[in-house]
Amino acid sequence: MRTEFRQTPEGDGMEKRSQNRSGKRLFVKFGKDKPDKVGFTEDVSAGGMFIKTNTVLQPGSHLQIELTLPDHRVLSMTGQVMWARQVPPSLLRFAKKSGMGIRLTETNHDYQQYIAAIGTGIKAPGS
Repeated sequence: MRTEFRQTPEGDGMEKRSQNRSGKRLFVKFGKDKPDKVGFTEDVSAGGMFIKTNTVLQPGSHLQIELTLPDHRVLSMTGQVMWARQVPPSLLRFAKKSGMGIRLTETNHDYQQYIAAIGTGIKAPGS
């Protein structure tokens, strides 16, 4: 059994991603008021990310995000849940997309630099 929630600005359920995403598994903490829930990214881009987790929040929720880069630097950002799909914990490792699609609303220079480097194939700072 799975539950999926989706929000699009147009309300048509169609995905309108404007940036290519790079597959990267990074540790992430997130939460509404403080980042107290955990997950891993599956992919990242300048404007968003997919967080694999069984602790999903409703679409439209605003998040505080702490992303840990490979060099152990922790970057603080904010984002909004655009869609979410939840599966039972016992099936989490088998689910293709269990988690949340996040649109980033505030990032920082270090994150943008990391994304630019992985997008060009250059060794990213912190990799």
